[in-house]
Amino acid sequence: MAERNIESLTRGLAVVEALNRRVYTTLADLHEDTGLPKSTLVRLLDTLISTGYARRISRSAGYCLTDRVTLLAGGFQSSDQIVEVSRAHLRAVTRDHKWPLAIATLDGDAMQARYSTLSHSPFALDRIYIGRRIPLLISAMGRAYFAFSSDETRALLLATLQGTGRETDRAALDEQYVERLIETVRSDGYAVSGPVQDDRAFGLAVPVLKDGEAQAAITMRFIRSAITPADAAKQFIPILKSTAKDIAAEI
Repeated sequence: MAERNIESLTRGLAVVEALNRRVYTTLADLHEDTGLPKSTLVRLLDTLISTGYARRISRSAGYCLTDRVTLLAGGFQSSDQIVEVSRAHLRAVTRDHKWPLAIATLDGDAMQARYSTLSHSPFALDRIYIGRRIPLLISAMGRAYFAFSSDETRALLLATLQGTGRETDRAALDEQYVERLIETVRSDGYAVSGPVQDDRAFGLAVPVLKDGEAQAAITMRFIRSAITPADAAKQFIPILKSTAKDIAAEI
C-alpha cells in the first residue's frame, strides 16, 4: 500500500511539473511528457481539479495550473513571484506620479488583478479588486498580455474565447479585428482599454516580458475628464515600460 501511495504521489508531481511547462497542456501533451497512460492521467487530473490545483479550459486547449500551486512553494508567502517583485516598483510610480497602477496575470481565459496601488492614489476613481477576472480583449491589461503572448498561446486563448458565449468575449469572433488589435498593440508597444459604457476612467497597459513573451501586464488608470489617452500615453508609457523592464529583470 505504501509503495502504491508513493507511486501515485510521484505520478501526480510529474503531472504538475508537466503542466507547469506550458500555459495550457493537452492530454496528448501530458502523455508525451510523462509517458503515463491517458486513463491514469485523467484520474490524476480529476484529483488536481477537485483539490483546486488545476483547471480544465476546453477540449482543444486542455488544462492549466491554478494559483493554488504556489502554496507548495516551501513557505514563500507571495502567491506569485512577479507580483511580489512588482509591489515596490508600482508603489514608487504611484508615489511619484499619483495615478493608480495594477498588475495582472493570466487566469485561464481572462486576466486576474493581483495587486494595485489604489489605496496609495488620490486619483482612484474606479476599483480594480484583487482577484477580479478581467476580460482579455476589452481591458488594457488583457490586450497587452494577449498581443505579446506567443503565437501558440494566442491561438489557444482565441479558440477558448470564441467558445465562452460571454458578451465581453464577442470580439474574439471577429478574427480580422483581433489581428488589427494585435498589430496595433505590438506596433505601439502598449494597449489602451476598450470602450465601456459609462466608464469614467481608462487604462494604459504594457506587458512584463521575459524572453520576449508576456508574463504579466501592468496598467495605469486615468480619469477621462483629466487627461486624454494620447496625452497620457505620451507622458506615462515610457515610465510604464521602464517599470515593466525593471520588474522583468528581477524575475
